[in-house]
Amino acid sequence: MVLGRAKFYVGLIFNQHMKRFFFGTFFFLLISGQVSANEKTDTTIRGVAIHFDYTPQIFPKSWLTEEINAHGVEISPLETDRCIVAMTKAVKKYPEQVLVASLKGVYFLKSMEMFDVGFGGTNSRTAVYLTDEGEEHGYTDAYIEQTFHHEFSSILFRNFSAKLDTTAWKAAIIPGFDYNDPYEGVGAIRKNESSQQLDSALSAKGFLTQYALSGIENDINTIAQNLFRPDEKFWGFVKYYPRIQKKVSLLIRFYHKVDPVFTEAYFKRFAGE
Repeated sequence: MVLGRAKFYVGLIFNQHMKRFFFGTFFFLLISGQVSANEKTDTTIRGVAIHFDYTPQIFPKSWLTEEINAHGVEISPLETDRCIVAMTKAVKKYPEQVLVASLKGVYFLKSMEMFDVGFGGTNSRTAVYLTDEGEEHGYTDAYIEQTFHHEFSSILFRNFSAKLDTTAWKAAIIPGFDYNDPYEGVGAIRKNESSQQLDSALSAKGFLTQYALSGIENDINTIAQNLFRPDEKFWGFVKYYPRIQKKVSLLIRFYHKVDPVFTEAYFKRFAGE
């Protein structure tokens, strides 16, 4: 169903001598139909609560300080059905025990800001926060799903950091490089250096995208989102660039330690989605 473009049919009663429109009952049904279509309904998918209502209290208390000043705008009710479809597809790619152990909720907003910077997604200890301003503004189903995997990988990395060989990870990068953003991405966004487009020149140096340069967590996020919802060029880049191939192998090994279902063959099933 496409929300916002409901088609209404008004009964037309007539005979050979006269035509008369009866609007009363039908107008009520029209209005009732619009209200129903525009309702926001929280739901739960495989144990993960999906939220659409906004209050500042959806953010951790520590984010509500004057310095961070986390705030958002409530998502349009016309987007909620699409978000549920995207999330249903996304969470099915994880064993339920992984979700239950590390993720309590996903919050959808139209937009959000922290440090006076707009964020497409972020995460707390047990929740993911995603924005969606509509497909016409670039918030496609693929974008929503990739952003979820991006943010959830941060939670898993924090919870199971010992399972990733970060020494080997950094060794896959060109010698002498140091991640350039002490704020893990905020500076990159401010400087408009947060592209998630796959980049050939950077991949030769060990970075899949521009945003991956900003910090090890963002570097991990960028590869994780492409394992679960790959760009059409992703596996080609993995094959062609040895440094990317090394990082992908390390991250798959990390996920395999989180749950044995995660293997290279498992992730390759998602190619071409």
